Amino acid sequence: MYSGQSAIDHLVTEVSKEDSGESSHWRKYHSLFKFTGDGFEGLQGFGGGEKPYRWLRSGVHCLLQRRFRRMGGEFPQFKSIDRLADEITSRQGRAYDLDVLRQSLTLAFLKRHAPNALSSEATVCVIGDGFASMTALLLSSSLSGRVVLINLTKTLLVDLWYLKRWMGAEAFESSVDLVTDVGGLARALSRPATNDAEGGRVIAIKASDHELLRRCPVDLALNIASMQEMDLPIIAAYFDDLRAIAAQRKLLFYCCNREEKALPDGVVTRFSAYPWHTSDQILVDELCPWHQQYYDIRPPFYRPYDGPIRHRLVTLK
Repeated sequence: MYSGQSAIDHLVTEVSKEDSGESSHWRKYHSLFKFTGDGFEGLQGFGGGEKPYRWLRSGVHCLLQRRFRRMGGEFPQFKSIDRLADEITSRQGRAYDLDVLRQSLTLAFLKRHAPNALSSEATVCVIGDGFASMTALLLSSSLSGRVVLINLTKTLLVDLWYLKRWMGAEAFESSVDLVTDVGGLARALSRPATNDAEGGRVIAIKASDHELLRRCPVDLALNIASMQEMDLPIIAAYFDDLRAIAAQRKLLFYCCNREEKALPDGVVTRFSAYPWHTSDQILVDELCPWHQQYYDIRPPFYRPYDGPIRHRLVTLK
């Protein structure tokens, strides 16, 4: 087990190694990735990392984001989550862009549709998180006392780096554990989850060690726009992990991904072909309103993605 800064240091030593869970999509987008010692170069494919918007540019982005914020009007907690997201990105030194805004909308949506799975006592698993946006929102809103964060090695390094910028060095040191084996996971789980704004517990797991997830007492698992970028056996393996948990306790799974996507090597992933079971209890299944379009500061300002994106909330069997 590696805690605090030692977790970051360990991941730095691992980024040059081949990542067994990396699809052709990630081999392409990680090709220019570089850790410089005090930051990163070549960040592509998992959210924006721009500097905060200033002056006129800030106003333009705020205006273009209004369409998406209106979607949050039906969720009682959206405004408070929206404010938290602004504070988080400010402390991280990055823009509150559409990628983060969609995470805010998603969390507010989940609080409405899965209220019992989100609380200061809950353990939430985030499979794939750009810049730790959802992880930070879950902890800062006290909608989770513990987050299990799983990602590819390079992206997980970015997640922890930005978590530290948000939490601060002292809280990060006492609150974040990277586990690589069953013993380390047991020690991390034995530490009490906390719910103060900057001290919630994070258990980080490299994607190559994803089977450790089976031993985690997860109440809600999330995957947002990253299963669509995995190879088919990896998608199936995550479903196996989640069903192993569901065999022991009630588990909700929120999955938001493109209905169909072709990866650079020709592999095609389809949402409908994920290993769902007919016995899964579907709570919500529809096209995700805030994932159908993105905006650009040049006309036409709103543009569709390369295919519809669906979200589904289920109780897994």
